[in-house]
Amino acid sequence: MSGADDARRVARVLRRTGLGYPRGVLGEETVRLAEALEGPGGALADLDARVGEAAAALWPELRASTEAALRRHLATAQGGEAEDLRAVLVWAGTDDAVNPLARALAVRAAQELAAAVARAAEAMRNAEQAIAQGGESGALAAARAVGVMVAELLDLDPEDYAPEVVAYVDAGEDARALDELARATGDEETRAWAREAVRAMAPPDAPAAAAAVRSLAQGEPPDDPAQDAVWVP
Repeated sequence: MSGADDARRVARVLRRTGLGYPRGVLGEETVRLAEALEGPGGALADLDARVGEAAAALWPELRASTEAALRRHLATAQGGEAEDLRAVLVWAGTDDAVNPLARALAVRAAQELAAAVARAAEAMRNAEQAIAQGGESGALAAARAVGVMVAELLDLDPEDYAPEVVAYVDAGEDARALDELARATGDEETRAWAREAVRAMAPPDAPAAAAAVRSLAQGEPPDDPAQDAVWVP
């Protein structure tokens, strides 16, 4: 089977299974790959090397969980889907990151990261005019932008917080319920990551929004998640 056939087979498996890497495990190698994928043509000269670097950084930690997930899907698959899964499982069983599955997963993670960064930047651009005008409307626009940015950059899944959200709704969705929701979901590590991710965003066409966001995200997260201007939105 050719390299192109291998790539198509992996693409079919990833499309059917939705398999991907969680945002929290991505390191600088994936960030650099995302930048290369989004950059001008000249930035793509070393793309193959960056794919290899990202795959090599991620695969050792995530190979076993990837293989386990594929085996779960294979248990209920039939026909061509099962054939694809069995073929891809051969690569999932090797520690060598130079295989089509490891490389495809690294590329997919970088593509999703690049898309999230683009959406976060768009949220800042959408808030730019209101923030530049200042006042209460500007402060609200900054808070809303931060909320969108954190959800995008950390790839927060509402299903992961389902019990907490249900409790918030049942409590009436008032200020007290919001405080409890923030405390129930906002562990210090995640909130620190949120601040770091938000501070890294500085689109040149949204200078007022970038300054406001950096101001909200400065310093370490407060002890009380309900007082965290980055997490609460």
